[in-house]
Amino acid sequence: MDTDRRRWFTLSVLCLSLLIVGIDNSILNVALPTLVRTLGATPSQLQWIIDGYVLVFAGLLLTAGKLGDRLGRKGVMLAGLAVFGASSLAASLATTPDQLIVWRCVMGIGAALIMPATLSILVNVFTEPRQRRRAIAYWSLMNATATFIGPVSGGLLLRRFWWGSCFLVNVPVVLVTLVLGQILVPSTRDPNAGRFDVPGAALSSAALGALLWAFIEGPVRGWSDVLVVGSFIAAAGLSLLFVAWELRVGDPMLDIAGFRTPQMSAAATTMTIAFCAMIGSMYLVVLSLQLVKGYTPLAAALATSGPIVTVNFVVMPLTPRLVERFGSRWMVIAGTGLIACASLVIATTTVDSPYVILFVGFALMALAFSIFIPASTEAVMTAVPAERAGSASAINQMARQLGQALGIAVIGSVAASGYRSGFPSRGVTGATAQAVAEARQSITGAIGVSRGLPAAPRQAILEAAHLAFVHGMRLALVVAAVLAVLGAIFAARAIPSGRLADHDDLGDDLRAAGELVVDDLL
Repeated sequence: MDTDRRRWFTLSVLCLSLLIVGIDNSILNVALPTLVRTLGATPSQLQWIIDGYVLVFAGLLLTAGKLGDRLGRKGVMLAGLAVFGASSLAASLATTPDQLIVWRCVMGIGAALIMPATLSILVNVFTEPRQRRRAIAYWSLMNATATFIGPVSGGLLLRRFWWGSCFLVNVPVVLVTLVLGQILVPSTRDPNAGRFDVPGAALSSAALGALLWAFIEGPVRGWSDVLVVGSFIAAAGLSLLFVAWELRVGDPMLDIAGFRTPQMSAAATTMTIAFCAMIGSMYLVVLSLQLVKGYTPLAAALATSGPIVTVNFVVMPLTPRLVERFGSRWMVIAGTGLIACASLVIATTTVDSPYVILFVGFALMALAFSIFIPASTEAVMTAVPAERAGSASAINQMARQLGQALGIAVIGSVAASGYRSGFPSRGVTGATAQAVAEARQSITGAIGVSRGLPAAPRQAILEAAHLAFVHGMRLALVVAAVLAVLGAIFAARAIPSGRLADHDDLGDDLRAAGELVVDDLL
């Protein structure tokens, strides 16, 4: 096999590895109501089933990148695939929500080993600029593909199999990828890799964990609870220790000095805010489609992923040209502003409202991110000189993962509080005070209580729960819109106007990637 053809076979393995990670990020969303019915998962456990994976994934990204540079990226990627496959098998056999949370965290370890290695290998394999741009374009589009395949495949599996099939399906794909990776992926490493920053990795993971725990448990325990307040304080203290350590260590996990650049700090902060607003909103909407509107998992997947992925595939390849014409600053502002508009449109939905409202909201959300992601990525990647591009890439990925985790925690917490305030404390026809009290804690609690009641009080409990859930969701979506507006204002004030400084050819690569994809699609 000639060298040029081998490169593209290598890319196919890298994209397949990325697809596995991307699918697992989205496939579980449609199975959440099923987990409530079969495992009895509480709202807090549902959030930890999602956030446990994201937390470990985000916390270990920098460490995994260093491991790949030092030990060899191919070996680290294959090790990540093995961990991911084994933990997927174990997760499919879980019998309690806590067991599932543990195995989801282990899956996060595997994903962290896979993700940075794929892009590092790609850059080392495709050394010719034009081929590298095309490869980057296909690598990037794989994320959009995964967001569609994940929910739809999850919905199809749940029609015929149990919820564990959503994890078990990873195993054969992982095995095939391991074999192909061993044959087709070359070994690369950084001969000048620095030492591991173990304290930095531990401090960053501990700080993020404390922060997320406080947001998830706040609505359950109460925001004034000693453990919740203490967790917030611990998160702040650990974050300060992390920054202090990174500024003095010789080989830091994260180049804190890069945040001194207004362009870098503004783009990364805006990205975190935007992902927080979008992921938190979509998490609630997927739940509402099944728990309130009665959609099947497959119908919910198609209803959400269909318009989003369609808009992404049409608009995102064109966005680099818009960035080149108008500049990243205005595109980031426009993208975050559209996130706010989309959240407010979705917030107008009611228990009985037609799907068209959600369709418009989903399309606007997809348009927002099709504009925002390339622009914010370019702003981050062109904020530092070429020799520090690795740090910029880590900051870019960390901002996304932090935003996703906080979105589910923060927006989910607001919705939970809104649910309890919107559920009537008395006056539910035919229901006892105890049943009302239990149903008032969460919609999953209401569903559980209703099963043991006669027809009339069961219907009354469910109707009250549906109304309360929509009330909480609408409140959370308004909060998401406010966050997005604040992000747009912050971007307008902090990101420099005009064309961003290009320290290397990464910005050109992003723009060229969009043009190459358009050519391929046409």
